[in-house]
Amino acid sequence: MPEISDLSHRSNINTKHTYNSEVVIYEDHRTILNVLYFLKKNELGAFPIDLFMFDDHDDFVKPLAPALERIAEFNQNAPTEREFWSFTEFDLRVKDDDWVKAGMELGLINNVFLFHSSKASYSFSEAYQTQNFGEKRVYNMGAVWDALGFHGALDDFSNEAEYGQLWQDMGWIKNNGKFEINRINDYIVDFDLDCFSTYIADKNYAIPEEILIKKFEEYRRSENHYYSQPLTFVKKLIENCFLTTVCYENNSCGGIRESHKIFDTFDFLFFDREIGD
Repeated sequence: MPEISDLSHRSNINTKHTYNSEVVIYEDHRTILNVLYFLKKNELGAFPIDLFMFDDHDDFVKPLAPALERIAEFNQNAPTEREFWSFTEFDLRVKDDDWVKAGMELGLINNVFLFHSSKASYSFSEAYQTQNFGEKRVYNMGAVWDALGFHGALDDFSNEAEYGQLWQDMGWIKNNGKFEINRINDYIVDFDLDCFSTYIADKNYAIPEEILIKKFEEYRRSENHYYSQPLTFVKKLIENCFLTTVCYENNSCGGIRESHKIFDTFDFLFFDREIGD
């Protein structure tokens, strides 16, 4: 029976088993479709699946017509893994910016909850009607500490008209006076490391370690009379997810050195340095 660890037999993919989650690591973000297709083909998860996505970009460009034609063929006759991997490599955009809609069209991706994007094309939410798998929704949550803070999208329960659909799609409920995610093993937490970079003097750089750690560890005041910690929120997401995926995207982080700086901080914050060895 195939296992997630079998993905490490492919080039550009590493897998790690950690206390909180299985982790798959690669370079280009569109590689996530190869991962999802492997899981679906081998019945290792239920699809389409939600993504909690941490990325400086939304990657929500519509695939070009030739790619959509190939997707229509795949939906009629399931491709081999070799055929599918060739599709992601040569038919999708090399900018790695159309894989979300491609995944939705393939029945791999359901709704997306986007965090830490400074370049998202939608301000809060947008719907996308696929050809075969119904309507999918994407949500721009902003930085996680803002989403969890005073009058944030995950705190302002006085504004159900604006956020009600989000809470329903996300599984965000009140439990013992606090609000939290009420779901286990039915979503993926996906990280593009460029979400922890910043643009200075015409170049991207890793946000300094001490700044990121401070932002994730500080407690945010909530409208609901308790304090929440972004680090706890993200680690809980990882603990309860089906899988964690991580892409380096060196070019978007400012280069190989900068992406590795981000990875080291990321590993420290969320995995207690389990995945860096």
